[in-house]
Amino acid sequence: MTNEYSLSKHRFYELKHFCLQYPEWIKEYYEADGWKGNGDTTSKDGIRRADIQSYISLIEFCMNSVNPALFPYITGIRKTIPTELRYDYKRFFWELSRLR
Repeated sequence: MTNEYSLSKHRFYELKHFCLQYPEWIKEYYEADGWKGNGDTTSKDGIRRADIQSYISLIEFCMNSVNPALFPYITGIRKTIPTELRYDYKRFFWELSRLR
């Protein structure tokens, strides 16, 4: 039996691994400052920062629209999802799938 927020196993894993990159993107966003001094790094870093910002914003938008308490579970900081958050967890990934 499927519920209204079910995804295929592979789509779920794709989105889960997308979200697990969140801490890396935050770090990379701040490291891409355009001051490396080698060639045209300013424009390359600007484009990279824009891409990373779109990923970060998408995850944060979905998380805030569903339940901000999901943050540690979505980004892999905590592994075990409490029973009261499981419905919101599924809903988050369904929403992310819809917007991505």
